[in-house]
Amino acid sequence: MTIYEQVQRAVDYIEDRLGGRLRAERVARAAGMSVRSLNHWFRAVTGYRYGDYVAKRRLSEALRLLSSTEEGILDIALEVGYGTHESFCRAFKGEFGVAPRECRRGRPELRGAARVELAKEFYMGVIVKDLGELKVASFEGFAPEPEAKAKAALRAWLDSRPQAAAPRRVFGHNIDREGKLACDPVNVGYKFLATLEPGEDSGGARVETIPAGRYAVTGIEGNFDGDPAGAWIGEGWRRMNEMLAAKGFRAKQGGRWFEEELEPAKPGNLRLDLYLELEP
Repeated sequence: MTIYEQVQRAVDYIEDRLGGRLRAERVARAAGMSVRSLNHWFRAVTGYRYGDYVAKRRLSEALRLLSSTEEGILDIALEVGYGTHESFCRAFKGEFGVAPRECRRGRPELRGAARVELAKEFYMGVIVKDLGELKVASFEGFAPEPEAKAKAALRAWLDSRPQAAAPRRVFGHNIDREGKLACDPVNVGYKFLATLEPGEDSGGARVETIPAGRYAVTGIEGNFDGDPAGAWIGEGWRRMNEMLAAKGFRAKQGGRWFEEELEPAKPGNLRLDLYLELEP
């Protein structure tokens, strides 16, 4: 399961219960995540903090009800999870700039936050996902132990940085001796890419741009103790290639591929989301 599927489960749980108590522990459990992971990844992949999304979607539903029904304002407030008329009106005006009564009377052109939908298609354990342009700091390592060297450089950089306002995402892929993307698993180099905030100084790290694109993404988890050859990783790529063949997708010529490391379900495991860029 990919991180997008887990966060989508959280979104679906929220949407089905907008009028009820949405405790983070229950939402995280429904998504198969820890609360810490929910808070981190919800914002990383949706752009919203978990609590902000809940509030915005409740108020967006209230906006819809105000515009399309004759329900009383207090009834709407209770229906979308607010305990009092006052708390609802205060939150509504803070979000939309007008009070609920003024909204109903004047019918202004207001637009609420849309429901998040993270994947375009799902098939055979693979999703199709549009990924926006990302500015990233890059860190390279070369044989012997290229990934360990690249990760050490990444960690030193992260340790030297102030806490980012938004969660950082870290992608990685094999590189050749010139630092270019390489598909050979017996690689001479490895590169990590850590997302930067808009306008953020890289602190001396090399800055790259990951162009916006459409990707096939699948999730894998395993360890090298029982499988030193990493056949579970190859299985993930095989599953992705089978999906592409079955659905008629094509990998982009010269396109990108990545691995994104996530919190494993089982301690001691390595969990990755695998990305393969597709033709538009």
